Amino acid sequence: MGQAIRQISIFVLGLLVLFITQEVRSQAHIVTATQVQQAVLSSPNASALLQSYSGAVGSLAMFESGGQLSVYNGTCCYGVLQMNNQNIASIRPKVTPEQFRTWSLQLQVDAWSTIMSEALRTYPARTLAALGTFDGRPVTPSMVLACVQLGIGNCMTMIRSGSCNGFADINGTTICSMADRIDGTTTPTNSGTNTGTGTGTPAPVSTNLTSSTVINNCITDGYGHCLSISAAMEQGFLNGSGHSMADLRDLIQSLTVATTLLVCAWLGIGLWREFTTGRIATADLIMGGRSVIMIAAMIFVVLTVV
Repeated sequence: MGQAIRQISIFVLGLLVLFITQEVRSQAHIVTATQVQQAVLSSPNASALLQSYSGAVGSLAMFESGGQLSVYNGTCCYGVLQMNNQNIASIRPKVTPEQFRTWSLQLQVDAWSTIMSEALRTYPARTLAALGTFDGRPVTPSMVLACVQLGIGNCMTMIRSGSCNGFADINGTTICSMADRIDGTTTPTNSGTNTGTGTGTPAPVSTNLTSSTVINNCITDGYGHCLSISAAMEQGFLNGSGHSMADLRDLIQSLTVATTLLVCAWLGIGLWREFTTGRIATADLIMGGRSVIMIAAMIFVVLTVV
């Protein structure tokens, strides 16, 4: 029985090590808005203007990818800031989209900063930034970023109209509403546009880093609003299964706890039978009991952390 306990302990510990290793690797591919902001500030390719917008870029990255470095949106775009195929093809030396997805945060931001710094130097972006206010609302870094994201030609159309309603993409997203979603706020305009959700969890937006084109592809919700990759996966899973991913996580954790308790109970009963029949000494019983408790404790600690 003692040998069986040792073998089971080694097996369970091996599974724990594998599980923790996979979790660490997964977490290593997810970054925060602050980390994205710092990467922009550290990028040699980021212009002074883009660096001054670094906070807004961090928020944009969270909407675009949920901070996932290796994410692919299923159509065109890759990485934490969703660079499209055309922009990835412009990187030198050449790199494939699959290789780009394995890049570190800093390398992805460096590549993205090259595209964005150039776009921010165009006339429409500079004109909007110089206005200070537009349609009764302040021109924020997020608004200038949205100007570039939705296409500088479309941005110029909006500027000439004098209204946030002067341009909207195929999903009805205006530059002002995109800026609000990046900031997580709703700012009223003189034209009476409802430019956001007005909640703390705004609808995410999709990014196209080509400065001269419009966003023609994005994953949308039932109301035509663009969704981030993480939000789209969550909604798709909910619609397909009727349960949220959080519910699935809770179920898996509950099953793991139940299985752990059953295994520990089986080991404990086995140890007690061995002891009562005189096959093991009291010291062996205590040592075996400690091993069982240690295994259960390690599993519970891992569950609470992840």
